[in-house]
Amino acid sequence: MYAPILFSQPAKFKAAVKRAVRCLKPDVVDVSYTFGEDWNGGPSVFFMVILSNAASSQRENLFQVTDRASKMIDFVVQPAENWGVYPYFNFRSEAEQAELNQKALAS
Repeated sequence: MYAPILFSQPAKFKAAVKRAVRCLKPDVVDVSYTFGEDWNGGPSVFFMVILSNAASSQRENLFQVTDRASKMIDFVVQPAENWGVYPYFNFRSEAEQAELNQKALAS
């Protein structure tokens, strides 16, 4: 198995993610990511996209916001083309993230 190129250039990957986040403001507050393998053992990146409370509270627009975010991240970062990893996306609101952080601090 080969090692994806991102392991030799993590700062460039991080910079590409930051560029994508800037393009997605104000709907997207932050994007974090982890690397691993998908269900088939392929090298993957798992993005956690934190949506603003305003963007996530409008149910009728939620699909458009999440679709735009995943497409923009894929376009700017190009995880498969430039980095050799398959992208996967999960979404959470600011409120959900804050609640999870509070529970983690209470533990």
